[in-house]
Amino acid sequence: MRVTELLKPDDCRIEEALSLAAWVFDEIEAPIYPPEGREHFMSFVNGKELRDCITSGKFKVYICSEQCSIIGMMAIRDGSHISLAFVDDEHRGTGVGKELFERISADCPNTVFTVHAAPPAEGFYRKLGFAPTDMERLEDGIMYIPMERKP
Repeated sequence: MRVTELLKPDDCRIEEALSLAAWVFDEIEAPIYPPEGREHFMSFVNGKELRDCITSGKFKVYICSEQCSIIGMMAIRDGSHISLAFVDDEHRGTGVGKELFERISADCPNTVFTVHAAPPAEGFYRKLGFAPTDMERLEDGIMYIPMERKP
């Protein structure tokens, strides 16, 4: 049985969720980015600044777990911007990402959500009702498509 929940800022599973994000990025997304982009992402996900933002409540981390293992995670910044969204290989395409977003939407009703979608994730976000707000961009070696979803 899957459980989707918001982690408290001091929950020890936050590190496991961020490790999942780093691992999935490295395996799935990193090959499409230049070295600068890979470095930038890993520095962010492994850095003190992100942990401070989680501790302060600026970032909220949601997880989906199954049999005590985290199989997906989504982090939201400032209550409306999806900053991290990753699902392990085995569970990709099984509704985990959708479950995470539905939980966030339930916790933040009537919110306009934004995301800087990695090109491979654009289809996923479109299925959730997001639409591009601009053309694909490249910043700090990271390619993304700015997208938005209105309530």
